[in-house]
Amino acid sequence: MANKMRNVTAAALGAAGAGAALALARKAGQEKRQAAVRQARAQSGYRNTERGRQHKNRKGIYYSSGNYEAFARPEKPAGVEEKSAWIVGSGLAALAAACFLVRDGQMPGDHIHILEAMDVAGGACDGIFDPTRGYIMRGGREMEDHFECLWDLFRSIPSLEKPGASVLDEFYWLNKHDPNYSLCRATVRRGQDAHTDGKFNLSQKGCMEIVKLFMTPDEDLYDKTIEDVFDEEVFDSTFWLYWRTMFAFENWHSALEMKLYFQRFIHHIAGLPDFSALK
Repeated sequence: MANKMRNVTAAALGAAGAGAALALARKAGQEKRQAAVRQARAQSGYRNTERGRQHKNRKGIYYSSGNYEAFARPEKPAGVEEKSAWIVGSGLAALAAACFLVRDGQMPGDHIHILEAMDVAGGACDGIFDPTRGYIMRGGREMEDHFECLWDLFRSIPSLEKPGASVLDEFYWLNKHDPNYSLCRATVRRGQDAHTDGKFNLSQKGCMEIVKLFMTPDEDLYDKTIEDVFDEEVFDSTFWLYWRTMFAFENWHSALEMKLYFQRFIHHIAGLPDFSALK
C-alpha cells in the first residue's frame, strides 16, 4: 500500500512538473511572439529603400538628405487665395508662422491677421526705447551655427537697409566682421579678472557624473533635480560657473533639462569659457 501511494505521489509530482514546464514553455513562446510583434511595429516606420522616402512614416515624419528640399519651393496649395489665417499673439512663433505662410504656403500677406493685446509686437523678442531707461529687450538671445530653422527663415526676410540682401546676410556679415567673444568671463572683488583662463577644473569624478547624466534614460530623470545627479565635484568647478551663467541654470533645476541641453549644445562645450560659441 505504501509503495502504491509513493508511486501515485511520484506520478502526481511528475505530472505537475510537466504541467509547470509546459506552462513556462507557453509563456516563453507568448513573450517571444509579443517581442517579435513589438520589434516589427518599431521597424515598420523605417525602410531600407529610397523609394517612397517622401511619404511620412507612422511617426508623421519623413527623411531628406542635405539641403535638397530646403531650397525647393513647395507647389502652391489649391485654394490658398480664398483662405485666411488668424494668429493669436505676435511673438516669435507667430511672426515665423506668418512668414512661412507667405513663403511656403504662398498665402497673400493681406490674408494673414495677427492679434496682439499689447501695443508692441514681438512677444519676449520686443525692443523698446525708453528715454528714461534706454533700450529694453525682455529676453536675451543666444544664437549658434545650428539654428537651421531660424537661419532658413532669416534668408527669406529682405533687409531693410541693403537692397538685394537678406536678414541672414546682414547677421552673417556682422559675425564675420565682429565675432563674439569675451576677454574676461568671470570676475571677483568688484570686477577684477578671476583668471579662470579657459579651464574647466573638472575632476575625473566630475567628468564621470556628467557622462552618466548624458547617458541616463529620460524617464529616470523625470523627478530629479541637478542636485540629485551632481555633487560638489561639478558644482565647485569653473565648468559649472560657465554653464549655469550661459544657460541660466540653478542647482535645483530639472536634471532632465540639463541633460537635454548637454545633448543640444555638446558641440559648443569648447566655446563656454569665452562665449565664442555664440553668434
